[in-house]
Amino acid sequence: DDPRVFYKKDQESKDIDAVFTLLIDCSASMMNKMAETKKAAVLFHEVLKELKIPHGIIGFWEDGFESDDQQQPNYFHKVIHHQDSLDPKSDPEILQLEPQEDNRDGFSIRVAAEELMQYQAEHQILLVFSDGEPSAFNYSENGIIDTHDAVLDARKKGLDVIGVFLSEDPIT
Repeated sequence: DDPRVFYKKDQESKDIDAVFTLLIDCSASMMNKMAETKKAAVLFHEVLKELKIPHGIIGFWEDGFESDDQQQPNYFHKVIHHQDSLDPKSDPEILQLEPQEDNRDGFSIRVAAEELMQYQAEHQILLVFSDGEPSAFNYSENGIIDTHDAVLDARKKGLDVIGVFLSEDPIT
């Protein structure tokens, strides 16, 4: 009954000068979490679209079957592109995200951070949905450290990086 809790009716709301990228872990360990992750991604997309804030949504994974000492194929499925994010018809693509194979989180954060830095805004925010289990070819032991370093590097470049841990189980 009291609208003053949220805003003043006679005051124009300020535009938010921001750009977001939502990076979603699409590894096999997300199998039992992907349905809820998609719901969260849709909510993220709808809120930012309503606020007219450009954003991108990218699923990432590594092809574990094709990885070897010479190459580790990593894939980025851009389901929502920054330039199309405010289009009313840009919603259904989020449902294309599916669990795949491995995940090299640090590398993926670096790639997404570089792309995000191409968009000029006062606030550049990289949001990462992950279960915190980076696992790829010759990466298991170094995955958490590499991910940590990638986040620090992105923050040094002025990006805000926020990790959202997705799991019903305790962190191991």
